[in-house]
Amino acid sequence: MDPLPAAPVPVKAASPETDAAGSGSEGGLPLVTVITPCLEAARTLPETLTSVARARQILRQAGEDLEHLVIDGGSRDGTQRLLERHADRHPFCRWQTDIGGGPYAAMNVGLRLARGHYSHVLNADDLLLDPGAYAAFLLQARRREAALLLASIGYFRRPDRWLRARWMVPSPPRDPALWHQRLRSGLHYPHPGFLAETALYRATGFDERYSLSADYKLMQTLLLRPELADRVQICSDPLVAMAEGGATSGWRAILRGRRQLAAINRELGIVAPPWRRYWGKLRLRLGPRPAPIPLPDCPGEEGWRR
Repeated sequence: MDPLPAAPVPVKAASPETDAAGSGSEGGLPLVTVITPCLEAARTLPETLTSVARARQILRQAGEDLEHLVIDGGSRDGTQRLLERHADRHPFCRWQTDIGGGPYAAMNVGLRLARGHYSHVLNADDLLLDPGAYAAFLLQARRREAALLLASIGYFRRPDRWLRARWMVPSPPRDPALWHQRLRSGLHYPHPGFLAETALYRATGFDERYSLSADYKLMQTLLLRPELADRVQICSDPLVAMAEGGATSGWRAILRGRRQLAAINRELGIVAPPWRRYWGKLRLRLGPRPAPIPLPDCPGEEGWRR
């Protein structure tokens, strides 16, 4: 459970060949599959696509590859036209549409299709804050045969271009028993900064009965597995910028989520009040002062914001 330094990998000039499907290091399989569920996301998706494409370019220079799966719920706002253009230019990006059932159903579809050694869910209004550090984190984790990866994240609110708060992920205790005790007492981590070996991620899956908290259940289930305790890698630097204002914001969603968290905690043997998760998020808003956030420039295609 050693922390990993997020040393960025230098970016070289891209060549036409760098955007073809790469070979990777495991019989042609990508190092990571990024899964993006989306619905009516034409306004924010370009930044997500651009940040993932930059991470893929860096991984290619290191002899690895990335695939991007975008699972669309049936958008009618130009999202599908945007995805058609992007996938034509970037064959490593594949997409499906008219997937019903909500975001967790879309994530499960992505997990079934994923070919990468690791999988990572990145929502359509979030982005990779530092693609170079993200690539370095993946490369180091693969060398160390990590199964579960945890990274800090930052929060921002459009149209602001700075981080409002950070969810910092510290190194867990070296004693796995102590760490699991803390997990069973309510310790949890941000889902946007969570990656796992695809086989583990897929076998666990998102429990779609929990429409607001399935990510919490999946992560706690994997993190509490004793045989995985020494295969966890941490990046204390924020790698993902998460946009505020999603499905779990607002008092009605919080009340529904509280009931779901209580049920999940009972199921997993976690002894913690469900309000603890929301109180932790509130404390984040009172934490560090805002810092500049480097957001990628989007291509100047029709329908894409510069």
